[in-house]
Amino acid sequence: MSTIKGPLLPLRYLLYNLHMKHRRRKIHSVSLREQIRRKPRLFTLYVLLRASVILVLIAQVFNRDWQNVWLCVLTLVLFTVPTFIEKNWHIDIPDTLEVIVLVFIYAAEILGEIRAYYVSVPGWDTALHTVTGFLAAAVGFSLVDIINRNEN
Repeated sequence: MSTIKGPLLPLRYLLYNLHMKHRRRKIHSVSLREQIRRKPRLFTLYVLLRASVILVLIAQVFNRDWQNVWLCVLTLVLFTVPTFIEKNWHIDIPDTLEVIVLVFIYAAEILGEIRAYYVSVPGWDTALHTVTGFLAAAVGFSLVDIINRNEN
């Protein structure tokens, strides 16, 4: 493959970026029904985690524990962050990383804070901090992979 040099170089990058932008739109314009058909286990996990948080939210409203109600709302908002990144920034987050992030959010906010696992389960805090380190490494490797894919 020949390389383009000189004044045509920006044109090549422009055409490539337009091609990648169109390709990314196609990836992220899949309907919800198609996403459920392709990845039923991932969808089931989403539904179970969100339903669990909503049930805890309802219980905390009845207990009149408003701090925990806000933690549940925060958890539901944080659950939408991976989808927001995929839809708006057109970055495909690997499913495994997405599952780990969602389970981590659930473990930290719902189990750790509301169910008091930080107090009642020895090593809970250490385990979550260890998982955070792995998440940071996974995000770093994913970013490098995304950058390498886009610089072809």
